[in-house]
Amino acid sequence: MTYSVIRVRATPSASRSGHMGGVVVVAGIAVAAWISFGRHLFGIGGDLTIIYAATLGVIFAALLVFTGLAVRRTARRGFETRAITYVFFLVSGVIGLLLGLTLPDSTPRGLQTIISGPTQPALDIAIGIANPLGVIGIATAIIALVLSIRDSRGRITLVESWSDEDDGALVDPA
Repeated sequence: MTYSVIRVRATPSASRSGHMGGVVVVAGIAVAAWISFGRHLFGIGGDLTIIYAATLGVIFAALLVFTGLAVRRTARRGFETRAITYVFFLVSGVIGLLLGLTLPDSTPRGLQTIISGPTQPALDIAIGIANPLGVIGIATAIIALVLSIRDSRGRITLVESWSDEDDGALVDPA
């Protein structure tokens, strides 16, 4: 009796339009814009806006837009995007929104955030929360991108096969 395991790529179903990928792209751009320029909506935009736009905004936009393109490619190839991919994308987006609330900006009144304004100790707490939010947000966006790329290639399933053929026939009689 022989036992073998074969890796088989999932067979794609009918190609779909990929509208969800477009939604992910638009949401990713919105999150990146919020992180970069959201403080201007509350009148506390300042000198650090350019730095945030050139660093955090570009990183979040690139990661989340490429995630959306991979989700679209997955649908067009007829594969399914796993729920965990969407979960990591949503977590990254929510963390990006929270990051936009806690990022400080340099104004004529000093450093300010959306949630604390210039008041202490809330300002120090918001600034202290912003750094971990940025790191976790970028990490979850990277995970979402990797998962979406894996989804676009289709899943690999294992196929088991059993054979009851005589194993003695395989032995060399020499």
